[in-house]
Amino acid sequence: MTDHPTEPVWTPVEFTLRAGQRYANPYTDVTVTATFEHESGTTHEVPGFWDGDGEWRVRFAPTEPGRWNYEVDSDRDDAGLVAEGRFDAVEYAGPNALRRHGFLRTDGRHLVHDDGTPFFWLADTAWSAGAKASAAEWERYLTARGDQGFNVVQVNALPQHDASRPWDRLPFGECWDLDDPDPSYFRALDDRVAAAHDRGFVPALVALWFNYAPGTWPDWDSADVRHPMDETQAARLGRYLAARYGAFGPAWLVSGDTNYEKDDDAALSVYDAAGRAIGESVTHPLRTTHMVGGLATPERVARRDWVDFHCYQSGHRTDLGQPVRMATECRSRDENPVINGEPPYERIGFHDADGQRVSRETARRAAWLSVLAGANAGVTYGAHGVWPWHRGDERFGGADYWGTPDPWDEALSFPGARDYGRLRAFCEQFAIGELEPRQDFLAGDPDLVRAAELSDDDVLLVYAARADDVALDADAVEDPDAEWIHPGEWTRVPVQLEDGGWTVTAAAPPWQEDGLLVCRR
Repeated sequence: MTDHPTEPVWTPVEFTLRAGQRYANPYTDVTVTATFEHESGTTHEVPGFWDGDGEWRVRFAPTEPGRWNYEVDSDRDDAGLVAEGRFDAVEYAGPNALRRHGFLRTDGRHLVHDDGTPFFWLADTAWSAGAKASAAEWERYLTARGDQGFNVVQVNALPQHDASRPWDRLPFGECWDLDDPDPSYFRALDDRVAAAHDRGFVPALVALWFNYAPGTWPDWDSADVRHPMDETQAARLGRYLAARYGAFGPAWLVSGDTNYEKDDDAALSVYDAAGRAIGESVTHPLRTTHMVGGLATPERVARRDWVDFHCYQSGHRTDLGQPVRMATECRSRDENPVINGEPPYERIGFHDADGQRVSRETARRAAWLSVLAGANAGVTYGAHGVWPWHRGDERFGGADYWGTPDPWDEALSFPGARDYGRLRAFCEQFAIGELEPRQDFLAGDPDLVRAAELSDDDVLLVYAARADDVALDADAVEDPDAEWIHPGEWTRVPVQLEDGGWTVTAAAPPWQEDGLLVCRR
């Protein structure tokens, strides 16, 4: 039995094994499994993974302090793939929230850490970083996004089909043999995921973007992006990804941009295989489907046992009613948390307005409207340039449709990122998971104005996408003192609610943009 050094809880522990035999295809032909048992009797089973050159690795993050014993075995008669050992885990005392409070889980309408500490999802979209970002670029990226207030990074585990080209790395070689992964690709992804975890970010990893499943989006039929997996391949990849990254506390976006409304059952069966394999292989399975733009989670998908929360995409259109409608529809499906996982990216070209780009203000409006409409578990930001990881001299195939991206390191400083950081800071002052949309508190039906109640905090919030007078039902508030907040500059202006009998009115703030009205009840 091997004794290992003491490790903090919620921190990856890694063991290496070397096979005593050679295998024709170690990825498909060998299964390694490790069982970890705590002194209390709690047990966790996680898979090992092949890492090239006859080596297998096991990663595990201890979920509680105390003595842990482990045993590793395989489905082959190979003494090199058998091991046992023990280590002690201790409480973590640093600033990393994932290690201090544990990995994420759902709790009603909101997300929490393992110990129950609330978590508001503020993600950035870095879809293409897994196949493109260098270690130095990634460090620069994480430093900037941490400073701006983000706590989640959404990354595709496999190459993003519409990234700026060329890809820097390929997971299955130039011939895309889906049964023969290149461990060097995944080692680079290991480093990106580990760096994010070390800084306290939750890695939100996409397992299979739509082009890796059959029957999705036939318009994207180019051979260099279409690499559909069958159920066996999807389950194997799900287990492999879970083995490599489960100890870093990720959330899992099992699918990406998938048009389930048009899919046949073949695609959904592939996603079922991947989602269930991930769930069976990690200690804290938090899974969802990243929807295509404009489609709320279909009921037949929301019922899957691997969909733990909703992650809709309101998309890159001028219609700011769409984030509201989709939050409302997802919220009507069940009691699970709702996130807008892709509002309009700052500086991307609108899908429905040639030559116009999404402004900082539009990106911000979509976020606030989403949260107050019921996507109160969190929201995701995107910058046109970061998501395709565009370098100035690279080719971006979607330029005619979305516009040429800014270089990723310039897009990193778009001002809208700080607007989203301020949104998170504001929401975390309250029990935001208990937010309830309350349009009935508004007098009339004003356009792009959303009202929501925070009953635990005795607060009424009203967001107006265009600042104007706001009339409320007189029974909705008791205290006449309220304040307007500018969501971009974060200036605050007190306002006295004027009694109009059946209604009370907050006069418009002294600016032309959007405004957040905060009423203490």
